[in-house]
Amino acid sequence: MFLPKALRLGTWAATLAFAAAFTIILFFAVPGIPLPTASALGAATFMVLFLARIAVLRALDSDLRKRHFGRPETRIILDFVERLRVSFTVADLVEAAREHLEKRADASLLFVKDSTWETYYASPSATTTDEEILRTIKRNFRGWPDGFFFLDEGFNVHPGGPGSRGFLIVCEGFHFYFFTRIGGAVEPEAFRMLQGELQLYFSRIATVARLFEIAALSKEWSLIAETQRSFLPKEMPKMAKLETAAYYRPLVNVSGDYYDVIPIDYRRTLLVVGDVSGKGLAAALIMGIIVNTIRMAPDKSDLAFLVRSVDEAIRSMRFEDKYTVIFLGIVDTGEKVLRYVNASMSDPIVVSQTALGAKPKKLESTMSLLGLLPLEGEIVVEEIPLRTDDVILVASDGLLELENRNGEQLGESAAFERLLQQSSRESAESFVEGLAGFAYSYVEGRQLRDDITILAAKVGRLWD
Repeated sequence: MFLPKALRLGTWAATLAFAAAFTIILFFAVPGIPLPTASALGAATFMVLFLARIAVLRALDSDLRKRHFGRPETRIILDFVERLRVSFTVADLVEAAREHLEKRADASLLFVKDSTWETYYASPSATTTDEEILRTIKRNFRGWPDGFFFLDEGFNVHPGGPGSRGFLIVCEGFHFYFFTRIGGAVEPEAFRMLQGELQLYFSRIATVARLFEIAALSKEWSLIAETQRSFLPKEMPKMAKLETAAYYRPLVNVSGDYYDVIPIDYRRTLLVVGDVSGKGLAAALIMGIIVNTIRMAPDKSDLAFLVRSVDEAIRSMRFEDKYTVIFLGIVDTGEKVLRYVNASMSDPIVVSQTALGAKPKKLESTMSLLGLLPLEGEIVVEEIPLRTDDVILVASDGLLELENRNGEQLGESAAFERLLQQSSRESAESFVEGLAGFAYSYVEGRQLRDDITILAAKVGRLWD
């Protein structure tokens, strides 16, 4: 805004300076004229000359424009430029060229891609179908830089004007050949306008194509995410002495995290939480296979068999870099125990109520991750006793490895331990909601970097 104001002020200052000069000239040229009269005559004379100058320049400009841009040949190119401004596809470009250049200018058109020399459009004429002419054009202009060039009879660069055979515009890796006799009669500025509009056209269609790609991709990923969520429990099963709740938040549409709660019988419930390496479609596919493998297992109480089945299912997909960490635990409210296998999952926690208050206990890994190498040896199943009101917490590393501004991980913080102790007396659903809310406050508004999955199971009164 400053520059236009400065220019306007400068113009008015110059105008006033010239008016003052006219006044001084009149004052000294005609002795005896009072200064006010001389000033008025000077100003009036200057304004007449100033306005006359503007009128003359406008008339000359209008005449020149009519002479040059009003020519029928130039008008054809300018109409084509106008049509390009509302073109959004290659088909639009071809249609505009056929309508304004082929029909009105009797032109032959050839559009090719420089890198592959693939023809996008060629007029059905002798020029654009002659193999010798096409070979000459390719030999002369393959790899040509962006710009506008006239062509001569031999399809070489011509200086322009009378004698030109047509013109070439190279833009964004595409060649546009216009073989027509009107090239020499067209105002050169019209060709510069055409070249600029072609650049805008390519930028426009690239943006439109990208938007369509994003829209299609978003729709595709939404369908994948919807399919993936169908593998997760739609609602928590109701058990007499076990209450469960979960929180699941993918970082993007699809996730490698998964969880499940599967009742085996009236007293045993299988808890599953895992995380597949990587993100995207491959991770979502492996996640679905794992969940389906566990659900289809004939004996879900055999944890060793479930572990081997999951491992084999992943390796059968033959992804070199895909694996899973997983926790499989059976809550047995009849025998009052938790049997589990922890294949490198972030340490699950059992919070028990004691006479000294709530005490969290970590369940460390019992074996390596699954899916990379064939399992050897016996699968060790650990067992710990359960008490009334015990809370079993299994969460992905996306939660436990969250860092605050000081770089301290949530799972290692004193605040996290206090939260477990305070929330363990609440319902499983309240426990999970409080933990999820605490996670977001812990990062203090910074962007999350991984999926978050939380599964909590709270044991009821075991002695009833």
